[in-house]
Amino acid sequence: MTMRARLVQFFAVLALAAGSLITLPAQPAAAANGCSGTLVAWNSWYDSAGRLAAKTNYYDEGANTCVNLVAQGIYYGQAKYMAIKLCSSYNSGCVSDAGTYSYYAGPVRRPSGVCLWAVSTMKNSAGTTIVNKSTYVPPCD
Repeated sequence: MTMRARLVQFFAVLALAAGSLITLPAQPAAAANGCSGTLVAWNSWYDSAGRLAAKTNYYDEGANTCVNLVAQGIYYGQAKYMAIKLCSSYNSGCVSDAGTYSYYAGPVRRPSGVCLWAVSTMKNSAGTTIVNKSTYVPPCD
């Protein structure tokens, strides 16, 4: 086989393989932190030294909004108190997840279509509060 024929065959196989990857059906995948759907926004929280400590992530799952609190940087992988609470202004109901976690708190879910707010709390292993923030969940302001 000539060099030209080998190159043509190589690129044909490469195009076929790439085409099969591209044509796979797109489905929401569950994130490593329990939420699926589309990440629509996040808040970054910093410790008193200015280091990124945690992120609150907001996912659109269609019928539900999913929220979690994920430790970052030096806090990721350390056992610490973490809590995430998601509340609805429509029916005043809240769902929460709290405990000693190394990576993330949550996920917590509420039905989409109403204004929600999230309360994110994280303490270091000594019990000092690093994050204690309340925010409206996009698209509510």
